[in-house]
This record gives sequence, structure tokens and C-alpha cells, in this order.
Amino acid sequence: MIVEDEVTMPNRELTARRLMWIVWPAFVVAAAAELAFFSVVDPLDLHVFGAPLEMSRQAIYTLGFFGFWAVGMASSALTLFLEQPAHDDDAADAELPSDNPRR
Repeated sequence: MIVEDEVTMPNRELTARRLMWIVWPAFVVAAAAELAFFSVVDPLDLHVFGAPLEMSRQAIYTLGFFGFWAVGMASSALTLFLEQPAHDDDAADAELPSDNPRR
């Protein structure tokens, strides 16, 4: 399978690929986090601001999963954002040695 370079890849496909880089790992981590958290904590014992949650176990499990998933997506998105190179190509090219082919 040939992987296309990001420069030649269509914008829609690149956006979809980056979205999956964020969503899929976050989904896997959310599943693991939910299993670990709710194996120790009973959902009916949870309290918010001192008041017990008035929801069923299944609703609390669902909200917990989506909460863990949101945190995982934020983490993956931040990682992808920080991975991107600087966009100031002129400043970067000025620092390259004169024999570098990019210059």
C-alpha cells in the first residue's frame, strides 16, 4: 500500500485522516479508562457538589465514557497541534546551511 505525501493528498482526505488520528486513539483510551474507573467506583456512589446523581447506572456509565472520550480527544488534538511544524518558512530557510537543497 502506498501512503501519499501530505502535500499531494487532497484536503478532504487529509482532514479525515487527521480527525481519525484524534478520535480513534481517544476511543480506545476511553474504553480502557472506563473499565479501570468503574471497576473501582460504583456509579451510584458518585456525588456532584454533594448531591447524589439521580441517574441509572447505565446513564452514568454512558456519561463517563463520553467524558473520558472527550478528554482523550482533547489530548490527541493537542498532540497533533503541537506536532505541526512552524509555518514561517522564510525564517526556517534563513537558518538552513547554504548547501541545503531547500534553500
